[in-house]
Amino acid sequence: MLPAFSAIALLVSGALQAEEQAVTVQDVERIEVHGDFRQTNLQKLPGSVVVLGDSDIKRQSAQHLDDLLANIANLNASAGASRSRFLQMRGVGERSEFVDNINPSVGLLVDGIDYSALGLLSLADTAQLEVFRGPEATRFGANALAGMLNLQTADPVFASEGRLQLTAANYDSWQANMMLNQALTEQLAVRLVADRQQSDGFIHNDFLKREDTNGINETTFRLKTRYQPNQDLTLDWLWNHHDIDNGYDAFSLDRNRTTLSDQPGQDRQDVDASALKLQYQGFTSVDSLTQLSLLQADTDYGYDEDWGYVGLHPDEYSSTDQYLRDRDFLSLEQRFISKNQQGHNWVAGLYASQQDIDLTRLYTWLEQSFISDFERQNLALYAENQQQLAPDLTLTYGGRLEQYQDEYSDNNGIDTDGDDQMWGGKLSLAYQVSPLSQIYGLVSKGYKVGGVNGEALAETLNPKLIGLKDFLLSKSTFAPEQLINAEFGVKGQNADHTLVSRVSAFYMWRDDMQLKAWINQGTKFVGYIDNAFSGRNYGLETENRWQLNPAVVLHVSGAVLKSEIRGFVTKAGLDMSGRAQAQAPEYQLSVGADWSPLEALQISAQFAHKDGYYYSDSENIRAAHSNLLNLRANYQWSQWELALWSRNLLDETYGVRGFYFGNDPRDGYSDHLYEQFGEPRRIGLTATYQF
Repeated sequence: MLPAFSAIALLVSGALQAEEQAVTVQDVERIEVHGDFRQTNLQKLPGSVVVLGDSDIKRQSAQHLDDLLANIANLNASAGASRSRFLQMRGVGERSEFVDNINPSVGLLVDGIDYSALGLLSLADTAQLEVFRGPEATRFGANALAGMLNLQTADPVFASEGRLQLTAANYDSWQANMMLNQALTEQLAVRLVADRQQSDGFIHNDFLKREDTNGINETTFRLKTRYQPNQDLTLDWLWNHHDIDNGYDAFSLDRNRTTLSDQPGQDRQDVDASALKLQYQGFTSVDSLTQLSLLQADTDYGYDEDWGYVGLHPDEYSSTDQYLRDRDFLSLEQRFISKNQQGHNWVAGLYASQQDIDLTRLYTWLEQSFISDFERQNLALYAENQQQLAPDLTLTYGGRLEQYQDEYSDNNGIDTDGDDQMWGGKLSLAYQVSPLSQIYGLVSKGYKVGGVNGEALAETLNPKLIGLKDFLLSKSTFAPEQLINAEFGVKGQNADHTLVSRVSAFYMWRDDMQLKAWINQGTKFVGYIDNAFSGRNYGLETENRWQLNPAVVLHVSGAVLKSEIRGFVTKAGLDMSGRAQAQAPEYQLSVGADWSPLEALQISAQFAHKDGYYYSDSENIRAAHSNLLNLRANYQWSQWELALWSRNLLDETYGVRGFYFGNDPRDGYSDHLYEQFGEPRRIGLTATYQF
């Protein structure tokens, strides 16, 4: 497969070059990437990046971030919550968060604010989603060991405009959102967005006779202002509020969509985030960008641990587990960007942040609530330079040095602190074969901090686990992880822009690979983060857009991924060395089409196939492959738009999280694969009015 993709890359490059007669740089398709240090054309940026805009969101009838993920090559996600909010890139990433606070391998920025590990985001008024694959330490730091998602919402414009949108769908689902934009003066504009989503969810609770125990209830407000007193100064302020009150009742003892729980769980988030951004372009040789961001989130995640009810069986147990987190995050970034330079362009900056996470765990089997406090401060310096070695040859090199200081304490008497000094960077060489095609090679290094396994330390005091005390003490901490990525890519398009292609091949070395491990003793579980000796991840990814004629456009993307764990044996004695990593499907394929038989009518289809993959690094359990088909018919007249749509039209049953253990007293607690399933067939109608 690798040689085949390499051959495709060379053929694409050659075919595109053959059609590039007398084409200027201005003819390059204008998709701009905003998440890099400089706003850069997608076809000119050396690296594997995907940009999804409004048309992509519509084609998939996406209402929420997790509705988009299945069609992005080498991006995967897992649930174990009300939505799939834990991200993996090229097989690297976390799958859950319980007692121990996670350090995301795939970060999530929303208008420059770090939403990593939260992820329950509406797509209302989204301008575009940028997906950076591979380490992006220079730009984003430790939260981009494997990649980064950068979501940008629409900025205020100096005009009067608005939008109203209503959606109704099966499973008693509806959505209403509005956008109002107004220029208050010639220098000041505001944009207000409100969004409300509600659904019963896709679970029938047979014991409670309810359909809404896994329901969706989400509200989002956003206010953005832009002040431009002159052409050199822009001051942006934004405020986001998210009120998420979702149910969580997803796992069934009968391994279907019918649950028996008598105490269904919840997945709640109350989030307020704000940012102040100052851009100044009045200096002669540099532009200045300053951003101050603040995020405060109260989360409540809990579930019925036994998945049953009192009276189900004589050998039953009954318990709940609940995690209340209070997150406070403050960050400041100052960046200087060169301009009017001959032969090179540089960026230099300073980043500082502080976060505080307070956890209270309410668990049936604990004599008292578990309470912990985690604080982290970090300071980073970064710089990058683009050197024009020749008119068509650009060398880019940069790095980031970051200092972390952590403090952890809990009510079991554990009190630790630590610090890490880590660095990452990128070196790339891009050759502009012609104005419309580029080949590039790069090497990048990412990093991820180590930490404390608070749950493992707490369980050393559990008299029921006294035989595991020494083992748990040996897992009290975990080491930092380093990742090195080597990549080669080809980007190009033909002269009339009817064919646009991007192909990249990568090989990643993971040193002290962090993974989640578990100890299962009957119905008692202890989770901790461990280090494998190393890991390998390599493969290819491609995106292609082909305008067959003025009425038909095809979109094809795909990925091949090979991965391997090296040097890891579970507590149960399973040697995982040589096995593929969790959440790393070997191949993915997405094919989409837009057909416009009339000027006002567009019919879109999107098909996504994903190979099966392992759910866990501690058990040999797998998700089956999936085939998802989305359809949409969109009709526009005057200021109105009406869309009839379906997601998962084939009504495919597919897993989004899986565990292997015994939890059913009716069969003597025999081990089974228990899965949470993704959404079934959805059918909806959306009406939009623009003014």
